[in-house]
Amino acid sequence: MNESTKNWQAWALFALLALIWGSSFILMKYGLQSFSYSQIGMIRVSLAFWFTFVIAFRRLRFLRKKDILPLLVVGLLGNAIPYLLFPLAVTKLDSGLVGILNSLVPLFTLIIGVLFYKAKVGIPSVVGILIGLAGAVWLLIPGIEIDPTKLQYGALPILATLCYAISINTLSSWLKHLDSLTITLLSLLFVGIPATIYVFTTDFLHIMQTDDQAWISLSYVAILGIVGSSLAVIIFNYLIKNTDSLFASSVTYLIPLVALIWGLVDGENIGIDHVFGMGAILLGVYVVNARRKYREKKN
Repeated sequence: MNESTKNWQAWALFALLALIWGSSFILMKYGLQSFSYSQIGMIRVSLAFWFTFVIAFRRLRFLRKKDILPLLVVGLLGNAIPYLLFPLAVTKLDSGLVGILNSLVPLFTLIIGVLFYKAKVGIPSVVGILIGLAGAVWLLIPGIEIDPTKLQYGALPILATLCYAISINTLSSWLKHLDSLTITLLSLLFVGIPATIYVFTTDFLHIMQTDDQAWISLSYVAILGIVGSSLAVIIFNYLIKNTDSLFASSVTYLIPLVALIWGLVDGENIGIDHVFGMGAILLGVYVVNARRKYREKKN
């Protein structure tokens, strides 16, 4: 494969990844037409696990006792808990807004790294974090003024991004010896089976039999679980391996834009506050990433 073809392929996968992850929030919204937030979260975990198990079950042999705790942390904080928090937030907030708040992940990853993993941080990174957090506050203030209860729901996606940040730091600190597909399978192992059991203790089967919209809603959640939580990880790690981590992680900037576009298409009220808030968050992420890139080049 020549260089131009490889570059075209990388950009095509980059765009596909942004579309997949950016579409997650509107898919949650559509899934809520038939299912509860907890059913959506646990169906997503279940499908992600069983799909990954089918394509990578031989990797179960790599499970070691010393890895159980960090894998459990990644399974819970990198998958199960955020998969519950995001659809719960979408029950009260626009999917586009929730998608924008998801962009806080790199900022919280740095904060957790500094607080618990002795990561070094300079003044530019601190400024970037403050800009990003200010953008999140800016996004939530208008909704809170209209409905104070939205503060609670606005905190949910922020808490979910904090969970992701802890998971990322755990993975990079304790699971570097495992490849990404193995980590995906083994971390989902601890939450996928309980999630499957939970789904069938709810009224899931009754909904499937009586709700005319159920199969369509299930297809949205299936896309979330199989494409958004399994295939997307494979694509992401392929990009890291065949380009570089900075190129792959730049997808962060497109995810909220895709989420916002889906919100507009679905008739959500997207105002100038959303644009300014998103801009502030992405500026903060850019400042943090630019500083990290500079430090990597210097070292």
